[in-house]
Amino acid sequence: MRRFSDEELTAFLDGEADDALQAEIEAALDADASVAEQMAALDVPLAPIAEAYEALLQDAPPMPALPEPVAAPSPRGRWGFGIGTFATGLAAGLAVAMFAGFGTPEEPAPRGWVSFVASYQALYTAETLAADNPSPAEAALQLASVSDAIGLDLSALPAAGDLTFKRAQVLGFRGKPLIQIAFARADGTPVALCILPSGPDAKPVDMGQAEGLGLARWNTPGYGFLLIGGTDTVPLAEEAETFQSWSADIAT
Repeated sequence: MRRFSDEELTAFLDGEADDALQAEIEAALDADASVAEQMAALDVPLAPIAEAYEALLQDAPPMPALPEPVAAPSPRGRWGFGIGTFATGLAAGLAVAMFAGFGTPEEPAPRGWVSFVASYQALYTAETLAADNPSPAEAALQLASVSDAIGLDLSALPAAGDLTFKRAQVLGFRGKPLIQIAFARADGTPVALCILPSGPDAKPVDMGQAEGLGLARWNTPGYGFLLIGGTDTVPLAEEAETFQSWSADIAT
């Protein structure tokens, strides 16, 4: 995986990256922790730092009144730099010490779309989808709606393992449509197939884990796919193989 320049990551943070670069960085955020660390180092919020520093200075105890310097000259040895200089140094040192001691809260590393989907899917239980049993006509309407939103024909979903279609909906991620197609296995385990517009390069299935859930991700030209759900990676891998083959067909 290539290393992104600071200029590319800054453009991503400012929302000025083109679609291809944005998709490449989003994929890298999920696959390589060093990219998130590099981006976090660039994403420094200056306003909160200034506000925290201002508050610390306001809360600091007032400096005590200092005696007037005597008129008689005094030796200027090691400590003979003058009380005014000492007071200035003390005040500056106090402010720096207080600021360094309190510090500022660390900004969380930026998250990619897979991380957000995993957090959402982790909330699902078997009961979440138990009441969703659409008729064939209702399922067709839902799939037509998400097809229009993403620009892919998703109407002919393949039969994958023992998955049963439950619902399809349009979510969103950073201004792009994020499609979620929810299924349930025979034992009630919720599984989601998610699709997001992405970069131009195709990528093979890559198995992984997030939020304690098994996941499989891959890309076709222009789209990123994610299958996530449950903890058993054996059925997930078989389901992912079926969906990956299907996605390659509908992407052409």
